[in-house]
Amino acid sequence: MSNPLGIFGDLPVDLLSNVCRHLPINDVITVSEMDNRLNFLVNRFIYREIKGLKVDINEEYSSITFINKDGRVTQMSLDQKGWEQVVKSGNCVEKLEMNVCMGKSTNQLFSAFRNSRFNLRSLKINTKGSLQKDHALRQRFIALLQQHRATIRHLEISTTGEQNVSINASCDASEIVFTYNQPVEPTPNSLGDHNMNHSFVHTLCQDYLKYHTVSNVTLKVASKFDANLALQKAYQVAIPFENKKYLKRLSIEFGASLKAVSEEEMKSLLLLHVSETHIATPNLQYFHCTLPNDEIDLSQEFIASLKEPIRIHRKNSPVPFNYNISLRAVRCQ
Repeated sequence: MSNPLGIFGDLPVDLLSNVCRHLPINDVITVSEMDNRLNFLVNRFIYREIKGLKVDINEEYSSITFINKDGRVTQMSLDQKGWEQVVKSGNCVEKLEMNVCMGKSTNQLFSAFRNSRFNLRSLKINTKGSLQKDHALRQRFIALLQQHRATIRHLEISTTGEQNVSINASCDASEIVFTYNQPVEPTPNSLGDHNMNHSFVHTLCQDYLKYHTVSNVTLKVASKFDANLALQKAYQVAIPFENKKYLKRLSIEFGASLKAVSEEEMKSLLLLHVSETHIATPNLQYFHCTLPNDEIDLSQEFIASLKEPIRIHRKNSPVPFNYNISLRAVRCQ
């Protein structure tokens, strides 16, 4: 009986592997279905060279892109057959980026991810449209994060309206850098979507962070309005209530977008932040803050007023505590 692959079926395994590595992914799927030996080779070796996945679902098309360890990229439409098997067999996938338009069908996609055997190190989520109208999609994103939160070390979430957060964690997830970009001030008509976007970001980040014991947090805060609100939201998302007892070091860096904030407002913001939050972190030992410009007067009286709430609250506590406030000249955004 002739080999369905013709003369290629008689090639040694290493040569067949090399041929498959240079085929588009849909052709790899096709040839793997024609021969049992090649099917084993593809599933055992070729699919495991895939290190990253990128999903794009919008009004015009839906696709999945496979990124190999050598940088080669190949793409398939989600309407084609076979991509689910690639996802299932791609045990070495470490990065997943998802750009998803609300209201589009995603059940088959998330089912494939649920049945996968890879462990993500990086997850990027970018949603377009109103999250209020797609409860099922929100729950699927939450389930996906929960599936991989033990191994994820980079999490990035962007929503409509320019809301963006990212978490970069150390190898053991004891240290994180949390970047929070507060979007433009919402109009009355967009307030519902704005609040839903924040709730979605909050839920995902809290689900991830509560799973880890984080003792060192750096907050990078940027905002186009209301610096106090931006800091409150960043702190609330980055430090779940359950994690406050673990916090030992906290750094806050205000971005260039806050350079226009007045000296009086910035000092008031810091005093409010310290008095409301630091007394609830019993093991916090070090606080550093980088202000957005070099024009703020840091008098000894002001520094002493920052320390006062902690001094009173920890009068009989042996836990040491130090402050460091620095100025930095930055360009306006």
